[in-house]
Amino acid sequence: MTQIAKRVLPASLALICGALVVLPAIILGVPNNNDLANHYHFAIPFYEALRHGDLYPGIFAAPNFGYGDVVVRFYPPALYYLMAAGRFVTGSWYAGSLLAITFVSALGSLGAYFWARCYVPRNLAIAGALFYALMPYHLAEFYQAAQLAEFTAGAALLFALAFTKRVCDHGRWRDAAGLGVAYAALILSHLPLAVFGSITLLLYALMNLPRLRISSCLVKLTIAVLTGLGASAFYWVTMVAEMKWIVADGVNPDPLLDYSHNFVFSSFSPSQHETIWWMGLLAIATILMCIPAVVTVMKKLRVERQRSLFSICALLIFSVLMSTVISKPLWQMIPYLRMAQHPFRWLAVTSAIAPVLMSSAVPFWRERLRDRYRPVALAMCGVVLIAITFSLTQTVRGAIYLSKSRFDQIVAPLREAPGIVQWLPIWAGASAGNKPSYEKCTPPVSASAKIETSGRANRVIEWGDTKRSFLVDAGAPVEARVATFYYPHWIATANGNALPTHPAPDGALLIDVPADAMTVNLEFREPSRTKIADIASIFSWTLIASVLILGTFASARRDHEPIAN
Repeated sequence: MTQIAKRVLPASLALICGALVVLPAIILGVPNNNDLANHYHFAIPFYEALRHGDLYPGIFAAPNFGYGDVVVRFYPPALYYLMAAGRFVTGSWYAGSLLAITFVSALGSLGAYFWARCYVPRNLAIAGALFYALMPYHLAEFYQAAQLAEFTAGAALLFALAFTKRVCDHGRWRDAAGLGVAYAALILSHLPLAVFGSITLLLYALMNLPRLRISSCLVKLTIAVLTGLGASAFYWVTMVAEMKWIVADGVNPDPLLDYSHNFVFSSFSPSQHETIWWMGLLAIATILMCIPAVVTVMKKLRVERQRSLFSICALLIFSVLMSTVISKPLWQMIPYLRMAQHPFRWLAVTSAIAPVLMSSAVPFWRERLRDRYRPVALAMCGVVLIAITFSLTQTVRGAIYLSKSRFDQIVAPLREAPGIVQWLPIWAGASAGNKPSYEKCTPPVSASAKIETSGRANRVIEWGDTKRSFLVDAGAPVEARVATFYYPHWIATANGNALPTHPAPDGALLIDVPADAMTVNLEFREPSRTKIADIASIFSWTLIASVLILGTFASARRDHEPIAN
């Protein structure tokens, strides 16, 4: 077998492991959940914008019955690029979604394989890919919760961990560039997991810094992270700057989104908190899968090869504890951690870490099956099989599957339907001078007209997503009501002069129109920081691509250099 085949075949098997766990959905239908509709509320207008040449739209015009939606400025877009690509290739959202999720699942298993290769041979790394595909929480993300963005971010986290280890071990700029790509993908996939993943990556890097190359390794890791931030700046700069302009949780947070109510094992009664009860079961199944691996590391701690796995074992235990109430002081101390809302999401980090430990434990328990500890080894195999059986019977088999026809019925109306209240502009939730709150926010209703001018005739000339114009006849000064949510980036002009704008009590855009007849032009203009962020992203991606290309050529040249006698 050639050297290339030795590398490609195991990686291909890892991809197959990830693709196979999506097979029930391909056969039975797309798993349904409340969050599923929310994804298509985003994905459909995102695809339409891409189809019209807008590579990263700043606003959606159609949702909320035409009042628009600014969710694209706050929610990471990576998943929706993949879904749009799937829709483009297959011609339907149903097949396109399955294609995108299959790709993400396969990529996640490849990431587990890639990271495991830092510790174990290829055949054992394949086991790591399979274990990741079968992790209870990982399967539940897709089959039960429709947490598709988090499902996607798991793959990015695995590659980020792998490249962090490779930078610490080899100190190559090519691996630092890979870390930059993976870190950017993590940020662009899911914000809570980006926060959790950043903490995990920091701890993992600190535990793996080489004693003789600490300074150079820190420089490469820092530059990799900064490059990843730069590559994703086109998204997060706007999100950070404008977060204060959306309703979010307001002054009265939804108890279901309060982090202090979402620790694993905080409730075992499904009648009190169904989600936490279910997450507790997933946590137990995850811990069962981890027990043999943790036992192996503890047993072999004095062996140098196993000692290198101690940092992973420590991270595994840390991630489990962070999902429980034991970690509450850290949630109160670490900035922005509470905004992640759901501590149980740390199980996604646990699901990424565990497969590497599990693959490294396979030889140990295989030997135990041949000696006097055979009963113990069988028991350890049993706890893993119990967890996998639970996932297959309760998570996969228990999912509610949508046929193509039923799926299309659900998705079709979502182009203009109301989105999640928390993503609305604050002016839609602050009527009558109240502070914004999701409780005071109601979904908009379809407007009787795009422009209302109270006694003055008007006519719409142009009505695009970001550019609109309308003619208003002469008459008394009036507030023209536009069937669009107010947002500070909507700029109204007439005859070259800016017209004052402000929100109506329900959040609609009002324009002060003078008495003269005039054509009013309305445009959604991005601030200068957006252009700066775009330039930073283009520069970062160019830098990453250059390093990867040059590193690949340099590696190929070294491989073909003759060995001196």
